[in-house]
Amino acid sequence: MLLRWLVSLAFVAVSPFSYGVNVTFCYEDKELSPAYMGNGQAVPRQNPGAAIEILRRADAQIPQVSFTYVRKPWQRCLHELKKNKVNAVIASYRTEREAFMVYPFNADGSVNSTVAISRFGRCIVGKEALYQHIQARNKALSLAIPSGYSAASSIDTKRFAIVNTSSQTEAYDLVMKDVVDGSIGLCLINGEKVRAYPYSQELVSVYPPFDMSYGFLTFSKEFFTHNSHEINLIWSLLGTMPVAEFYMEYLEMDDDDIE
Repeated sequence: MLLRWLVSLAFVAVSPFSYGVNVTFCYEDKELSPAYMGNGQAVPRQNPGAAIEILRRADAQIPQVSFTYVRKPWQRCLHELKKNKVNAVIASYRTEREAFMVYPFNADGSVNSTVAISRFGRCIVGKEALYQHIQARNKALSLAIPSGYSAASSIDTKRFAIVNTSSQTEAYDLVMKDVVDGSIGLCLINGEKVRAYPYSQELVSVYPPFDMSYGFLTFSKEFFTHNSHEINLIWSLLGTMPVAEFYMEYLEMDDDDIE
């Protein structure tokens, strides 16, 4: 009996599940409220953004998993994921990305949207006059959009001229100064209408959303190969978490509450 116990103890000691798995998560170094707050490479200890709060909750609830956070330009995150220098990012589904990242799939091969870490709708946003012009279709319109926003690909470029900016803040400053007619902003979270963008009291959203997107916690192929058990635990937990509540809490914060 003692020998059997010692053998089982040795198995636990060498089992891959007995060691903690560290996930290096890379995310945008520009503020993308309410998901990511603050600019630069530093990860805020307080109020880091709803997406980071969700991952911190997962970290706390799965003992064998821990997360390390790094901030880089988005394209750099993708480049380093391909090389497994970072292990995970939050990304929308694109077929071509399957070449280097692993998504949560259903048994029928479809992407499992029930474990998405974000479910967003984005609208064109501007002053009241923008809504009137869109309805009347009586003038060419310009939209300021931060460079690299994938949602921009859903914009009808025959109707809207795109002005690229370096940040969301710059885009909205151009709207308020009447340099451009509008921008794009988060207007729907899990089916609930919101105004998750700067100057939300002065600007209006044009419904319905022109873009609906799901953000998935995805992993590099190499990392998934060695840690599929732990990754599936994370995805399963995300499927049970009230992720929308994290985003809504950030939207309800006063600006003074966010560092």
